[in-house]
Amino acid sequence: MTRQGVVRGSVALTMAAIILGAGPGPVLAQATAQDTTRDTTRSTLPDSLRAVLQDTVSRPVPAPVVPPLFFRNALQRGERSADGSPGPNYWTQWANYDLSAKLDPATALLQGKETIHYHNRSPYNLRVLVVHLYQNLYSKGVIRGEPEEITGGMKLSTVVVAGDTLHAGDAASTPSYKIDGTMMVIRPPKDLQSGDSVSLHFEWSVTLPQHGSGRMGYSHHQVYLVAYWFPKMAVFDDTHGWDREHYMGTAEFYEGYGDYTASLTVPAGWTLWATGKLENAPEVYSATTIQRLQQALAADTDVVVATTDEVKSGKATAAAPSGWLTYRFKADSVRDFTWTTSDVQRWDATSAVVHDSVDGGKDGKDGKGAKVDKERRVLINSFWREDRAPLWENQWKYAKEAIEYHSAYTGLPYPWPAMTSVEGADIIGGGMEFPMMTLIGPYTGRTDQDLFSVTAHELGHMWIPMIVGTNETRYAWMDEGSTTFLEDQSEMKFWPGVDHHRIEMQDYLRAARADLEQSMMRSGNWYAPGPGYEVASYSKPATLMVALRDLLGKETWEKGYRTFISEWKYKHPTPWDFFNTFDHVSGLNLDWFWTSFYYETWTLDQAVLSVTPATGGGGVVKVIAKGFAPYPTKVRITTSSGVVDKEIPVGYWLAGHASAEIDLPASVGSITRVELNPEGYAPDVDRSNDFWPRG
Repeated sequence: MTRQGVVRGSVALTMAAIILGAGPGPVLAQATAQDTTRDTTRSTLPDSLRAVLQDTVSRPVPAPVVPPLFFRNALQRGERSADGSPGPNYWTQWANYDLSAKLDPATALLQGKETIHYHNRSPYNLRVLVVHLYQNLYSKGVIRGEPEEITGGMKLSTVVVAGDTLHAGDAASTPSYKIDGTMMVIRPPKDLQSGDSVSLHFEWSVTLPQHGSGRMGYSHHQVYLVAYWFPKMAVFDDTHGWDREHYMGTAEFYEGYGDYTASLTVPAGWTLWATGKLENAPEVYSATTIQRLQQALAADTDVVVATTDEVKSGKATAAAPSGWLTYRFKADSVRDFTWTTSDVQRWDATSAVVHDSVDGGKDGKDGKGAKVDKERRVLINSFWREDRAPLWENQWKYAKEAIEYHSAYTGLPYPWPAMTSVEGADIIGGGMEFPMMTLIGPYTGRTDQDLFSVTAHELGHMWIPMIVGTNETRYAWMDEGSTTFLEDQSEMKFWPGVDHHRIEMQDYLRAARADLEQSMMRSGNWYAPGPGYEVASYSKPATLMVALRDLLGKETWEKGYRTFISEWKYKHPTPWDFFNTFDHVSGLNLDWFWTSFYYETWTLDQAVLSVTPATGGGGVVKVIAKGFAPYPTKVRITTSSGVVDKEIPVGYWLAGHASAEIDLPASVGSITRVELNPEGYAPDVDRSNDFWPRG
C-alpha cells in the first residue's frame, strides 16, 4: 500500500537505553591502531581511569542481534538456516480454493460459496483450523484500529468440514466453530494428520463496504474492487503455528499460498477481470473485445480494448439472455484472489516483456542443461474513467515499464500471465496491492510522475509480499520498505535527473530529528498517532537499503538482495532470515547496523568538529560522532594539491570512541575543504555539520 493510503503514527521517543556489553564481532572494517586516527575524548578524570572507561561510557555499543526463541527453535529443527536460506526441513502449507460469487452492484450484496482443500504439509497434527473472515471488520463491536462503516460483516449460512455440518460452539472439545471478530476457529470432526488434507465448505453473504479501509469497495455502484471477500485459511507456519492476528483495518496481511478457481457472476454488460487467467472469454466478451485483447498481448503500445461508450452500451461483453454473465478464472501459486467489475470504465491494455531463463536442452559447462533466455509477454490491463481520472491516459505505459524494470532488477521475472490496474476514485487515495491486481486513486491534481510512482510502488509489491510471503502485520518494513526502494530505483530510470533515494531519505530524517520515529520491529497494528508507522515502514527501511548498498558495494548488495528474493519465493521469511542473508553474502557481522537502525531508533550525526591547519601544509581534521548510531566515516579532504580520501572504520566507533583525529602531512598541501560521507547516502540527521568550512 502506498503512503498516501495510510494514516498511522508514532509516539515521541524517550532516551534510548545505553547498552553495555561485550565487544562487537566482525564489522565492515576492524578498528586498527594507526597514526592518522586516534581517540581524543576529553575528560577531567585521571588518565588511568579514563583509559578504562572511554570504550564503554563514551558511546553506547549496539547489542548483538539475538533472534527470538521461536526463530532459534526453527533453526534447531532445520526449518531455517543460519545463512538466511530456508532449511532442509522447511515446509509451507497449501490450499486449493474453488470459489463462486454473485454480486448485485445496485445493493453491493455479494453471495458466495466456496470449497477449500487444505493440505497439511507440516510435521504436526492439527487439532484446530483457523480461518480469516476479513469482512467482519465491518461488524458491530469488533476490535479495530480506526472507525469503519458498519455493513454487518460476513453472514455464514453453511459450514461443512470433512463432510460434517458444523455449528457455532466453543470449538474446544466438540466439532464446532467459534467466531471472534475477524477470526474463526474450527474444531474439525477429527484431527488433521500430518501429510493429510481436509475439505471445508462455506456459504455466506456480505454487503460490501463502500470504503473498506481504503483497500477495497465501490464507487457510485459503478466500479467495484472486491477483496478480502471469502473465508480464507490463516497461515500455519514453522515460527508461530497458527497466525491469529486480527485484521484491524490498520496493518496489512499475512497470507498463505494456494491455487484458485473462481466463477464470478455479475449483470450483463459489466466487464470483469480477476487474479489469474480468464478461462471462458468467448462466453463473456464480444468478438471485438477478444480480438483487441489478443492484439494487446503482442503490443508495446496502447490498445483500447473497450471504449467508455462501448462499456456503457454493453457492447464490450457477450450477449446474456439471462441478464447475467459468469466469468471463470484460474490462478496458480498466489496468496489471495481479488476481482474488479464495472459498467463505465474504459479498458486499455498492452503487454510487458519479461525474460525467463529456461532449459535449452543442451549440456552446459556444469553438465546440466544450458540455460537460454526466453521472452514472455504479460498482459497489462488498465481500467479507468475518463471523466474521473484523466491522468490515467498513460497508466498502462507506467505499469508496463514497472513490470519490465522490476523483473530485471530483482532477478526474478514476473511469473503470472497478467497485471491489472484499477482506478478507484471514492475508494482509495493512494494505492493497494493484490496478486496480479492493484487499486489506485485517480491522482487528480497530481503529476504524471506521481502516477508513475504509485504504479511502480504497487506493482513492486508483486515481488514482496506476493511472491516473497512476508508477514506484513508483524513486520511492515519488509514489504513496504523494499517496495519503496524499488519504486525509487525505477523512478530514477524513467524520470531521470533527480536522485529519488535522497528525496526519500528526507522523510525519515525529518522524523528522526524531531524524535518522532519508532522501532521498525514493532507490529504494524501498534503505532500511536503520528508519523511512526509510515516512517518505520516506508522511508526509513528504503533509506537503509540504499545505505547498506553504499556500505557493501553495489555488487555485494545486489547479490544479497536477489539471493533473498530467489530463496524465499513462495515461502515466509522473517527479519532474521533477511539479516542473515546479508551477513552471509557479505561475509560480515552487520549486527551493529541491524541493532542501531532496525531495533533501535538511534540516530547518526557525524560532524567535522574542527580543522587545524599546520604551517607549511597539512594539519589535523577532527571528527566527532554526536549520535548513538555507529557508522563508518568517509572523509574527503580537498587540499591545494588535490583530494585525499580517508575512512574511519565502523570498528573504531564500535570501540566506544566519541571522536577521532586525522593527521595530514605537509606534503598534501593546504586544507581547503572537508566533507564527510560525500556520496550522501549515510542517513545523517544533520548534513550541515558534515562540511568545513560551514555553509
